[in-house]
Amino acid sequence: MSKYSLANTTKEERAERFAQAEAINSLGAKQVASEDQVLFQRHIDGELEIEEVTQM
Repeated sequence: MSKYSLANTTKEERAERFAQAEAINSLGAKQVASEDQVLFQRHIDGELEIEEVTQM
C-alpha cells in the first residue's frame, strides 16, 4: 500500500500535496488542465486512489 493511498492520508493532506504540486508547476510548467484538476479533486475527496488518477 502506497504512503499516498487514501487509507494512509487525510483529505487535508491530499489537498496540501496538490496545492504544493500546483505551486511548483507555477514556477514554469504549464497549468494543470481543468480535466486533470477534476480528477485530482476526486482523489482529494477520497473517490480515487492516486494510481487511478495517474492512469487516466
